[in-house]
Amino acid sequence: MSGVRVVRNTAYLVAAFVGQKVLSFVYFTIVARVVGVEGAGKYFLAISLTTMFSIFVDLGLANVLVREVAKFPDKARSFLGNVLGLKIILAVLTVIATLITAHILNYHPETTLMITIACLVMVLDSIHLVLYAVMRGFQNLRYEAIGVVSGQAIIIASGTFFMLSGFPLYFLVVALLCGSTWNVLWGCLALVRKFKVWPSFRLDRTIIKFFWRITVPFALAGIFSRVYSYIDSVMLSKLVSENIVGIYGVAYKIAFAFQFMPMAFAAAMYPAMSEYYISDRRKLGYLLTAATAYLLLIVMPLSVGLAVLARPLILILYGEDFLGSVLPLQLLMFSLIFAFLYWPAGSLLNASDRQAKNTLAMGITMVANIILNALLIPHFGPAGAAAAALVGNFVLWSVALWFSREVTQLDRRRVILIALKTGLSAAIMAVELIALKDVVNLALLIPLGALTYIGAMFLTGGVTWSELKQIISVFSKRSQGISDLVP
Repeated sequence: MSGVRVVRNTAYLVAAFVGQKVLSFVYFTIVARVVGVEGAGKYFLAISLTTMFSIFVDLGLANVLVREVAKFPDKARSFLGNVLGLKIILAVLTVIATLITAHILNYHPETTLMITIACLVMVLDSIHLVLYAVMRGFQNLRYEAIGVVSGQAIIIASGTFFMLSGFPLYFLVVALLCGSTWNVLWGCLALVRKFKVWPSFRLDRTIIKFFWRITVPFALAGIFSRVYSYIDSVMLSKLVSENIVGIYGVAYKIAFAFQFMPMAFAAAMYPAMSEYYISDRRKLGYLLTAATAYLLLIVMPLSVGLAVLARPLILILYGEDFLGSVLPLQLLMFSLIFAFLYWPAGSLLNASDRQAKNTLAMGITMVANIILNALLIPHFGPAGAAAAALVGNFVLWSVALWFSREVTQLDRRRVILIALKTGLSAAIMAVELIALKDVVNLALLIPLGALTYIGAMFLTGGVTWSELKQIISVFSKRSQGISDLVP
């Protein structure tokens, strides 16, 4: 893939991540404001349960499809047809399993209805995921970016209409169904018109066996990741109550609205890591260190700043009914630090053919997360779930970093030095925010805090103009990609 195409696809990917995350956050904020804690809890629980089960519809097939279409573009139609055929079987089994689980957990009838509709969303999302996977295989992310953002806009428009028109609560999930249906239609249209690939359903035993054999590592990683990301909401619903899930859901949505940053960074970094793994381990180590340091520069003020401003932020966005979300949000913001730092180490393991080690790290994290949730939620509720997420993300990063030592070495001295300087600068910013948060408008506090952090970083020598330009250049059209970070 040419440098220009890499940068263009990275730009599309970042635009889609940002647009989708922003619109999704806006929609959930509207939902929480309109339907309150109880309604938000039922909605977030329905989405969490089906999202957790959705991995069994895909099992990593989309990732394998991207790779195989890239290698054999002339077989794209055959590959797509067989993956879709297999997905139909998996979808039926997964929907049945999800509904049985909802019945066993004995949820409120309205929650069960929302879960049922969300199962349809889950199936349609899985279908458009493989449609976009084919386009990724053809090295074109433009249509996926358009579909993802426009689909989210449709969700907001239809969901807002349903809420303002007084429709029942389950129509919030119907809005998701509208967006997912659009993505399937758009994906089919783009495939046919642009790539001349007609979606179909077929089952060729040879191709199915081939895909099934190589999808296992992706499937295990996906299962582990999905379970530790969403099991907390399900456990909260049974160990405390369905309503309390709304308190936790608000904090979760705010904290993880920023996950697109390390994900986009990792997507841009992966090709260079794969290249350096073969050609130059010294550059690979430098890239791992640079990516870790630069993500620290971004996440430290974000985490500390929003933790300090958690109470006024919750009051402005959601109102007094959601004040119980303040402590969980503060804990989740600190867990975000380790969530960011995991991505360079995780990408390194994947790029160096050590996917099994990355999967093992996720499995260890999943087990630790479930145990911690079981211990903490009965005593501390949403704050206990947030604390479990904090420890879980630390475990994930630590284990992935430990395994990465087999490939190359992180410059620990440089990372520790950056951590100290970013921590000091964030602390200076925090003191200012604490002093002013009761007298200065939040809209002014946020940019003021950002300027204070940047100024403190320059004073401590934590960042230079050259390094700032390097970070910006990663996603600039003038850049050759993440390789710009390596001397």
